[in-house]
Amino acid sequence: MALFDTKPKPKELSNSNPFIQPGQYTEEELPIAELIQRRRLQMLIHSKLYYDMDTNLITDKQFDEWGKELVKLQRDYPNIAKRICYAQAFKDWDASTGAFLPLQDQWVIRKAQQLLNINNASLKGDNDKIVHKKVERNMEVKNNQKIKGKKKPQGSALFKL
Repeated sequence: MALFDTKPKPKELSNSNPFIQPGQYTEEELPIAELIQRRRLQMLIHSKLYYDMDTNLITDKQFDEWGKELVKLQRDYPNIAKRICYAQAFKDWDASTGAFLPLQDQWVIRKAQQLLNINNASLKGDNDKIVHKKVERNMEVKNNQKIKGKKKPQGSALFKL
């Protein structure tokens, strides 16, 4: 087996990627399709985090706002909505809960975990900064105490015999 394979790899079937593909929508449809897709993916990921991973990264209010917006978009643009990923799962969805969405989908699981990892790393970084500031403050206080505890020299040490 060669180190670098010079044979072209077979093109994957277009059905293997459920997300929006170039040329799939008109210029007018594309912003709507992208927003519907974004809201669906947000609902899936944040439902996974909430129901299966027992955590949340957004407020209930934010979830409700995104859900209501998605329901309105799907109602106003049904011909676009039915061509976007997870169309069947969101077909009659009313935004009242994400518990019955396809939360065991591998893409959803992977993205929810990635988002949780990013959030945890961010929190750890914030905690590290807080600890670092506390250590700096403690060192500063100790240095100030040492200075206050020492007697101030009288006159210049250069001229003392």
